[in-house]
Amino acid sequence: MTLSELLEDNLVLPRTACTSKDELISKLVERIYNTRQDLPFHQEELLNVINKRELIGGTLLPSGLSVPHARLKDYDGFTVAIGIPGEPLLYEGNQIHMMTLMITSQSGGPYYLPVLAAFTKISKNREFFFRLCGAENFKDFINILREQDPVLN
Repeated sequence: MTLSELLEDNLVLPRTACTSKDELISKLVERIYNTRQDLPFHQEELLNVINKRELIGGTLLPSGLSVPHARLKDYDGFTVAIGIPGEPLLYEGNQIHMMTLMITSQSGGPYYLPVLAAFTKISKNREFFFRLCGAENFKDFINILREQDPVLN
């Protein structure tokens, strides 16, 4: 499976109007809840888990990729939502150009690490990464992504 095959159009939000990292996280979580009806936990519970993980630190890469995530003991699925702010967000002296919010099982499941590795690699190719960040819509995002579509092993 490739990264583009895993992504869902309702969970990729290019040009998202927001003014902070927390607001972008909230918008992604809200979109997940509007898209998925089978989640075994409440929206507030998920936000609390993500916020606790964010307090530990280390989810913003130097490239401007933010990777907040939640590992949940009662969830055996995998969900990834992508938010690209309309303007880069300033956070602790760095800019956020793209956020990939992941929800997975406590063990991480089969996709968590491969998706994290794929987005990390993509973000290191500055020209390609910023082309992705400039996508106008899901179709543009996927078309750009498919130029270097990582296989998830």
